[in-house]
Amino acid sequence: MTNTETDCIQNAIRHIQTAVDVDPWATEIAVDALEKQIPKKPKYKAEDRFVKNHFAEYSYCPTCEKEVVAGDMFCVMCGQRICWQEEET
Repeated sequence: MTNTETDCIQNAIRHIQTAVDVDPWATEIAVDALEKQIPKKPKYKAEDRFVKNHFAEYSYCPTCEKEVVAGDMFCVMCGQRICWQEEET
């Protein structure tokens, strides 16, 4: 996702949040759905799962903290878009 696309989503969120005569419940649902379209980096945890008696690193969704499979574009539990790309320096 490009910075322009991310900016468009954030502008839509601001527009929805400032709309007049809109049900707050519907606004919250729309904002949550849009925010999940902005890619986030997965969290990583080293865990001992008795895989040849060593710690292995597993990735987790940054939103719901359920395990995600490397390469999946979205979390299967909550729908958060996942960004697997390394940050450029």
